[in-house]
Amino acid sequence: MSKDMIVAKMTRECDDLATRYWELAASSRGQAYENWLKKISQVSDIIEKNRLQSCYFSSNRLESANNNAFKRVARSKSNKSNRKVTKKSDLNL
Repeated sequence: MSKDMIVAKMTRECDDLATRYWELAASSRGQAYENWLKKISQVSDIIEKNRLQSCYFSSNRLESANNNAFKRVARSKSNKSNRKVTKKSDLNL
């Protein structure tokens, strides 16, 4: 199973655990909260591990930073952001 499929599956499991939490009576939510928190921690660990391996999440998919199309899109977004910052700083002079 690919990494993005694993993350998607685990995210759905987190959603299911959150739904179960809200369906329980207030006095019974402690264990449900701990289960949800444990699952969230697992998902965030996977995402962090993959981020460190030069992979990025884009449009709900995990993509390699070595993908030329992905680099072009990232560069384009960065250039747009830089232009906005420049325009704002010009106004503050």
